[in-house]
Amino acid sequence: MSTTLDPRTGRLDRTGAHRMNSVDENAVEAALSLRDAVAGSEVVVVAVAPDRLAESLRPALAMGADRGLCVSGPELEGADLLGVSSALANALSGMSPDLVIFGSWSSDGYGAMLWAAVGERLGLPVASRAVRFVLDNDRLTVTRQIEQGSQVLEVELPAILALSGEVNTPRYPSFKDVIAGKKKPIDQVTATPSVIAAGTTVLSVEPAPPRARGVVIEDDGQAHERLVDFLVQRGLV
Repeated sequence: MSTTLDPRTGRLDRTGAHRMNSVDENAVEAALSLRDAVAGSEVVVVAVAPDRLAESLRPALAMGADRGLCVSGPELEGADLLGVSSALANALSGMSPDLVIFGSWSSDGYGAMLWAAVGERLGLPVASRAVRFVLDNDRLTVTRQIEQGSQVLEVELPAILALSGEVNTPRYPSFKDVIAGKKKPIDQVTATPSVIAAGTTVLSVEPAPPRARGVVIEDDGQAHERLVDFLVQRGLV
């Protein structure tokens, strides 16, 4: 996805080439591995994006996902976390999924909060920062990565699963897979304006100021003292 801001609107510049977030490939791989273990299940990839970007879902279909769904609409232009989560939750509620899997973050916003917002709107348990997971009937056992180490928890389906970093290696589609992915359906639906509510407004956008030149100390035998003085002056020690 684009990471360039339009200085006029303060929004992401969507005019260039776009592709699926690389971490979402990990989410697709996780979904495919679960589908392979559960007979009769399917993998649907969902995006909230302008309708012209629906084709960015093709790589996921080439990996093996069964179909795609793109939620779009003029009301989503400039939508924030609240608006996107609302549109996504509304689309998912009509599908009644057993498990919704998110990548670790989006490569444009890096917010890492969308899954929590969607889980709250749908009233589903959320297992985030997952490094391992095991599905046993309707119970998902998840090992989470936390600051103190790891944590194991269990959630009952339906649920939200958010991965932590690259927890697997996404499969590489063959040429045959790519051709097959081009034939799979991508449904396009228009977001319901009444469920979209943005809570933030971009007031201005400007380039970040240039970084100040750092202090270079040539060690004459007293560099350690100067370093300590530098840290003390800034209240760091």
